[in-house]
Amino acid sequence: MNTITIDTAAATRFVDVFAAADFAGDVGPRMSCTEVDALAGLLRASGADTAADTWVSAHAEEDQEGDSHYKA
Repeated sequence: MNTITIDTAAATRFVDVFAAADFAGDVGPRMSCTEVDALAGLLRASGADTAADTWVSAHAEEDQEGDSHYKA
């Protein structure tokens, strides 16, 4: 795995914006599994595990059977 350097202020702003549960609830269900996994991965890499879980959970609300985040 490669490591990159990112400006701390930019990373903090990214996490602040994407940690909003209402944003995740509005947009997460409209994202594909691949998209939400990429976003969650970046949030986790930034130390925002709770925000990542929020996005995956919000997305899973609209997943269909057979999708990777589907909850019965």
